[in-house]
Order: sequence, then C-alpha cells, then structure tokens
Amino acid sequence: MLKVHNQPSLAKRTGLVLFCLLCSVILSAMPLDAVEIEGFGSLIANGGYALQLADEVVLSGNSDTSYIPASTIKVLTSLMALEILGPEYRFVTRFFIDPDKMLYIQGEGDPFLTSEMVTRMAVQLKNSGITEVETIVLDDSAFTLETPPPGSTGTSNPYDAHNSALAVNFNALPFKVTADSRVLAAEKQTPLLPMMEDLGRNYPAGNYRVNVSGFPSGKNHSNILRYSGELITTLFTLQGIKINNGFKKGTTPREARSILVYESEKDVAELVRLCLFFSNNFIANQLYLSCGARIHGFPATWEKAGRAAREYITLQLQLQPEEIHMEDGSGLSTDNRISPAAMLTVLNRFMPYATLMKRQEDTYLKSGTLTGVYCYVGYFGTVGNFSPFVFFLNQMHNNRELLLHLLRKEYLDTFF
Repeated sequence: MLKVHNQPSLAKRTGLVLFCLLCSVILSAMPLDAVEIEGFGSLIANGGYALQLADEVVLSGNSDTSYIPASTIKVLTSLMALEILGPEYRFVTRFFIDPDKMLYIQGEGDPFLTSEMVTRMAVQLKNSGITEVETIVLDDSAFTLETPPPGSTGTSNPYDAHNSALAVNFNALPFKVTADSRVLAAEKQTPLLPMMEDLGRNYPAGNYRVNVSGFPSGKNHSNILRYSGELITTLFTLQGIKINNGFKKGTTPREARSILVYESEKDVAELVRLCLFFSNNFIANQLYLSCGARIHGFPATWEKAGRAAREYITLQLQLQPEEIHMEDGSGLSTDNRISPAAMLTVLNRFMPYATLMKRQEDTYLKSGTLTGVYCYVGYFGTVGNFSPFVFFLNQMHNNRELLLHLLRKEYLDTFF
C-alpha cells in the first residue's frame, strides 16, 4: 500500500484517493488472468519505491530496504566521477620515445579512445616530426586488474567488455561477414585488422560487434592489447608513420623522452552523458576505476575503486554501508545493493547534472535491467523544479512502465 510521509493537505489526500481509483480502473482493463491489484504499491511484489516533491518524500514503500539496482548504479558512479575527477577533467594518453626509436604509448584509462582519436594522435605525432619508429610499446601499467569486472560472465557481448588503462573502441571489435564467408571492416573509421579475420571466420554472414575479452588470448599479450596494437599500428601506418617491428607490451623507462600528451576531446561531463545515454558498462567502470586511482594512487585496481566508493558514500553522502553496497561501477554485478531512500540521496546530489540523463517526454530517466531486475530512477519536472523518483523491482514481472506511466501522467498531474 501507499506510505505517505507527514500529513498531506486535503487536496493532496483527495488526489491520492483519485489516483488509487485510477489504478483500479486501469488494472481492471488488464487481461482476465492478471492479478487483482489495489493501489500503486500492490504493483510491486518485491521492490521499493520513493517520490520526492520539493523537500518532502510524499510517496514511498520499502524505501529503507536494499535492492539490486542494475544499471541505475551508474548514476552514483557518474556522481563520483563528476565530484572526484571533476566535470571538466580530461583523460590523457602519453607518448614517449627513446634513442632507439622505440615509441611508448602510456594509457591512463581514457574511456573514449576510439579509432577517430587514434587517427588524430597519429596526425599530431606526424606533425611533430615522428615519421618512423622501431617498435610501438604498449604500456597499460596504470591499471592492474587481476580479475574481470565484477558481474562479468565472460561472454562475447560488448556489455561484458573488460577494462584496461589502454583500450580502444570500448574493447568492442566491429566486423562483418559476407555471404561467401569473407570478413570485412564494418565501419569506415576502423580498418580491417588481423584480429577481425581470426574471429570473424567462426561467424555466419552478418554484422557483429564483439567483446574481445570473450575469446582466448594469445601467448604474448591479452586480446585487449592485441586489439589496441593492431589498430594503432594500422592507423599510424595509414597516416605515414613507418613502424619497423610492430608492437609489444612493455613499460615506459624513465629515460624515454616525452613527445606528446594527448588530451581526450571529451571531458568527464560529456563522458557521463554518453555513459548514461547508452548505459555503457565499459565507460562506467573506467570512470569508477579512475576515481579509485585519483584517491588512492595508480595503478588503478578494483580494490582501490571499491575503497574510494565506500569512503565517498560514508563521508560525502553520509550514508551507511547497509544502505549502499557497490561492487562495480556499471551495475552488472548482482551483489550491488542500494535502498530507494539512499538513491534519493544520490539523486538529490546529482540534481545539478540531471540533464545529463536521457530525456523521455517530460522525464530524465535512467533504467536498470537484469534478469528479474527492472528499475527506473530519475526526475520529473524541469530545471529548478525537479522531483526525483525511484522504482526498484527485483521480481520476474516487469511493471516499471505502468508504474512510470501512472506516476507521471496521473499522480503528478494531480499535485501540480
């Protein structure tokens, strides 16, 4: 049933009665095998919800119980990134060269190192006088990750992509297979790579984008570095930089000379917008790991990121561990937990950045979906007049669209 905090006005009580009657009318029109439901809260078999109008929580149920949030945890990850790294912070990738013309590329976790960015790096290097190198050395030592992301199941789906200090195209490899079994590049900015041909030969005709970590790695380096190395050497060559002996994994020696610090074209605020809009797990975890490195130093680790998250939750949000438990930054882990009341705290603090969320009609919204997990968090209203809300459903029956519809179209209309 509905739980109303404080004593509402007569207009609000009347509106609430009308709202419950509306729920009964809508649900009576559902198929005959639908369960008889009375009121808003009865739509939720296992879950919690909360709505805040101004500074008052006017509607809630099970708001102090913690639930699996799925991708809605990305709002907390985004808030951490905006406050720990800063909205204007830009990731950098560093280039060094030694007397033997070994070119060292040192990654620091840029989540948006795309083919276009790699091409621009090559142009800048060429313009600085770098036309030939002996070997490209890939330095990913800024991240030390002994395990896949928490919640990863090892599939080839892009949402399962692993993280790294030096990774390209979100660790998702695009290719297409023709009807006569030829493997081709699937996008103009990313040329055909040997890795595409190796993986593509096992696929039927079609267009694909696969997580490179979902396949066995070679002897010399991970598939992440293989993908990065093949893309970098190919695009550098296309820009007129001669590479004599390919690429390899290594660390940058102190005596190497800095020749370029490439600054990402997207700041953290834009990365957050893209992360939330596309619900990109890779970007979310790169931000999460980078927050840990900012607070506790490089190399970034899952342990440091988790420690930084716990400190942020307790010291900045003034919440207790039982209110939020964070295993990863993406929401893929089913060990993540957060209560609706705690999420309201997050949403209130995130409010200055609310417009970075995806907009759906008059609502800024972030969804979260796993098997048996269907969540919505966000804001009704407009800038300066936002009303944060939370639905956490941990049940097989997905009622979130109906809940959102009822709340947005009827309940809020009654009160405004």
